Amino acid sequence: MDKQKKQTLKEDFISTLSRSKQHWIALSVLFLLPLILYSAIFFGGHQFLGNDVLQYRAGAESVIQHMEAHDGEHPNWASNMFSGMPSYVLHNPSSPPNIDSFFKWVGGDTHPLPFFWILLSGAYFFFVIQGVRPFSAALGSILIGFTTYLPIIIEAGHYGKFMSFSFVPWMFAGYYMVSRSSRKLAAFFIFALAMALQLRANHPQITYYFLYLLGFWWIYDSWMAYKKEDIKDWLERTGIAFGAGVLAIICSIDIYWRLYEYSQYSMRGGSSLGSSQTSGLSLDYAFSWSQGVGELLTLIIPGIYGGSSSEAYWGPKTFTSGPHYLGAIAFVLALIGLFRYRKKIKYVFFGVGTLTLLFSLGNNFLFLNEFAFNYIPLFDKFRVPETWLIATVFCYSVLAVYGIEALFDIAQNKKASLKKLYLPLGIALALGILFSLASDTLLSFDKPGEMDQYAQQVAQQNNVSPENPQVRQQIENFINTRVKPERREMASSDSIRYLVIVLLAGALIWLLVRKKISKGYFLIGLLLLTAYDMLSIGNRYVSEDQMVPKRLEAEQLIRQQQTEVDRFIMKNIESDEGYPYRVYPRADNAFNNAIPSYFYPTIGGYTGAKLGHYQDLIDYLLMDGNRGFNDPILDMLNVKYITIQQSLTFSGYTEVESQDAKRVYRNDDVLPKAFFVDSVITVNSPRQAAERMQPQSNFTPATTAIVESSDAITATPDTNAQVSVTTYNSKTIELETSSSEKGFLVLSEIYYPAGWEATIDGEEAKIYKTNFVLRGLQVPAGEHTIRMTFEPASSLWGKRIAWAGHILLWIAGGMTLIGIYRSD
Repeated sequence: MDKQKKQTLKEDFISTLSRSKQHWIALSVLFLLPLILYSAIFFGGHQFLGNDVLQYRAGAESVIQHMEAHDGEHPNWASNMFSGMPSYVLHNPSSPPNIDSFFKWVGGDTHPLPFFWILLSGAYFFFVIQGVRPFSAALGSILIGFTTYLPIIIEAGHYGKFMSFSFVPWMFAGYYMVSRSSRKLAAFFIFALAMALQLRANHPQITYYFLYLLGFWWIYDSWMAYKKEDIKDWLERTGIAFGAGVLAIICSIDIYWRLYEYSQYSMRGGSSLGSSQTSGLSLDYAFSWSQGVGELLTLIIPGIYGGSSSEAYWGPKTFTSGPHYLGAIAFVLALIGLFRYRKKIKYVFFGVGTLTLLFSLGNNFLFLNEFAFNYIPLFDKFRVPETWLIATVFCYSVLAVYGIEALFDIAQNKKASLKKLYLPLGIALALGILFSLASDTLLSFDKPGEMDQYAQQVAQQNNVSPENPQVRQQIENFINTRVKPERREMASSDSIRYLVIVLLAGALIWLLVRKKISKGYFLIGLLLLTAYDMLSIGNRYVSEDQMVPKRLEAEQLIRQQQTEVDRFIMKNIESDEGYPYRVYPRADNAFNNAIPSYFYPTIGGYTGAKLGHYQDLIDYLLMDGNRGFNDPILDMLNVKYITIQQSLTFSGYTEVESQDAKRVYRNDDVLPKAFFVDSVITVNSPRQAAERMQPQSNFTPATTAIVESSDAITATPDTNAQVSVTTYNSKTIELETSSSEKGFLVLSEIYYPAGWEATIDGEEAKIYKTNFVLRGLQVPAGEHTIRMTFEPASSLWGKRIAWAGHILLWIAGGMTLIGIYRSD
């Protein structure tokens, strides 16, 4: 804008404060706001122990027990869930200490407050280094730091996801410095440190989402460097950014080497039996919890689709804990930023924000998302598309801050006119008026499949058909008179709330442009209104009812769930050879609940990243047969007990306990931990193995092993063959065998080639994938000692390399401090 056309806006007490004082005030506000939202944690002696925290703690029990019994040695293997699996998705070995270690220690039982402060201060720094005014930067930080998705995931116990996001603003601040600052060494260090901390939070999904923004921003900067004919400097800066990224990866290589190794064998690596054998998740599974098209309105009117499932949610997802709220004021400001901010950088944030918004639609926008799923690298590794909205909110929040800068440019014009704001303000106001007056007409408030779901419940209770006309009429009356009114009320209330906030924000903008209010009071007014907007909605999803006193620990809450059935099994689960049998906890949501695995080893558990062949076993082999499960599969998995609610009336199972509507059945045909078989059938693929293990195939694991190999494997019946387990823990298994013939030994332990090694009398032996998921060994005749150990190279060397990376990182940090000291 021409300087002659500019004029100085009204000054006031706030705007005349020194810049340092404004920074202190802004940072103080950002420090206090999390205390307001989480006062019950900081002042009330409470904490969150969400379901995912309890599930994590239960699933990690065998790892923690091993560490306590072996002087802190981490086994890398969890033996208590899903018949055994690598523990990397449950409980990581310790990494080299870094700043995040300090904050976890200092924060103690005030979590999540320390990482809120990291997030808010990072966002503030990100805006300030771009030249944004302190209070504008604080407003943007509030938008980023108090979107409703954060209290939702914190309450659920998704701490890794939150901690990963908390370092995202620092990561972009580091990139901004690398691409624009003259202090290149300091920029290198900050970017490398921020990237390393973000990666160490160990949530690849969040990292992946924000790499899109980083990538598109780099492309934009590259284009601008080309236009300015400044390629040489830009190549140097690109090299600095690349080097910082490589150093960050080295610092966290211990985590990601293990994850990469594991991903090849996990569900994220695809299914070997599914109809569409991919290298990742199936499309239907990956696109579960896609955001509805109309549901995008919840970005600005949070209750228009009923809030959470515990409130009156009627969107297309099966259930939800709440919306991703961008904010009414953020929407107004983002529109102003889009239409009136002069710098083209706005298109990077608008473009990536819109792209991630479209990705969030998942199967509701297949034209784009199916293409991305099939062709964009790693896109098929992640599920729950609505999570993409965390990147959308970040990008649009940045655009909103640019909107404030655009407002000051407009207001400083001597001929300032509201005409330049008619379009953005008109769009925001029109939406508010439309839904405040006509939400009842525009919205159906019908949840897909709801009628059938209610009908099924009523029909079961009354022993009639769900299609019974009286049942359907009863359900329709219930929905129309009890359910829909609550949804209508919430939509109308939040629509009016949105309209009022937009009108108040519009009034502040009008006063600024008309020179009726000084810039300091304008910013403070907008800041307070934004804080109210974001915290009042966020507070809906901070439930003190879901908190527990700080004196309680996860283990105590888990033990409170212990039943008499659990106690019976714990008393009887051990074998005569020192290893525990396994349990099929059918009465406790076996494959989506880790709590039983805290008390005894199970074939179930809880994780979103099970081993791929084990998930196939569950989907295609275990849950089959006239009995509801495939008996031979339970036998070979060393399952001695089944917990179930109904009676088992067929042979092979004996009821041994019954308490509180739960029954315990003993599997009378359970096979031992290790056993010789009479014959071996070799197959060329997992599908061929699975076909021979179907219930109709009369598979008998006690006598026959199905081995996926082209090797010549032999086994002969040997009545003298014996095997005993002499050592059994998460890291080492030792067996003593005796046989008069060369035989084939089956071990009821999960096959995982990336780390498990076997020796027979000290000589390396090949482990064969047996019975689809188990391990097998060719054993010579005679007496032998078999030893299996789990020492993956990713764990051993990963930590060493990570230490080397940290040493380089802190050398760079020290050099940065020396350089700053000398320059001053």
